[in-house]
Amino acid sequence: MKKLVLFDLDGTLVTTGGAGCQALIKGTEKLYGKKPAFEHSLISGRTDLDNFTIVYGLLHKGKKPTKTELKKMEKAYVDQLPSEVHALVRTKKYNLIPGVDKFLKGLSKEKDIVLALGTGNVEKGAYIKLEPSGLGKYFTFGGWGTDGHTREDMLKAAVKRAEKKFKTKFAPDQVYVIGDTHRDICAAKNCGFHNAVITTGLGDPKKIFRAAAELEVKDFKDNMLQVWLGLKADPKGVKRGRYIMPASAIEHVFFSRTGIDEDRLKMLRIKKYEDLGSGTIM
Repeated sequence: MKKLVLFDLDGTLVTTGGAGCQALIKGTEKLYGKKPAFEHSLISGRTDLDNFTIVYGLLHKGKKPTKTELKKMEKAYVDQLPSEVHALVRTKKYNLIPGVDKFLKGLSKEKDIVLALGTGNVEKGAYIKLEPSGLGKYFTFGGWGTDGHTREDMLKAAVKRAEKKFKTKFAPDQVYVIGDTHRDICAAKNCGFHNAVITTGLGDPKKIFRAAAELEVKDFKDNMLQVWLGLKADPKGVKRGRYIMPASAIEHVFFSRTGIDEDRLKMLRIKKYEDLGSGTIM
């Protein structure tokens, strides 16, 4: 049975030092003659389509952009992005997340593992950001920031492309999402997909904790990722009592590492956040 593994980009595969944010600010300023003022946290973890809409609204008193304006913003952003990325490379502020190249190389050799991007970046922007890392070779398709205003839209689009490319259906339980913010976790859960989070990325630690991903790891050197994907056996020597009667291998891995937390166990077991009375985690 094939498994589809979807990777976020910024903060998950590489650190881009806010290159996208600066490219959006400078590109938009060139386009409209006005510099938008906002914190990076406002657009972090969102789709570019959503970001373009938000920034346009900041510059035009809350108005929504037309499709034509969105295309103009995308072009202005993509035109500016290469220089921002190259500047980060020159100043050594562009880095790969530890262990990611080896991890992707290993997964690419697994016949039942399909790799794809699940990123809020527009397609051209994603490959511009990946170019210095050499990681683009592992990803021939994905879900992009133009697929919708939400990360759920983007992830579902990636699955549809995978199904068309490989002529096979991917049930929600066959889809694994790796990101670095609570928005990645929430979107994956809302789609019924498996989810893991890189904790040294761009995400807010408190929000990541509350979102309760199936697996939390510092970086790709952590072998628990292979356990999570079912590529390695559960580690030996885990003492009973360090987790609460896990109902799955995922829960076993999670609680053997983090200890007992009944509230998080509840959050971990739900398939979608809409199953909560509040319908939200935040």
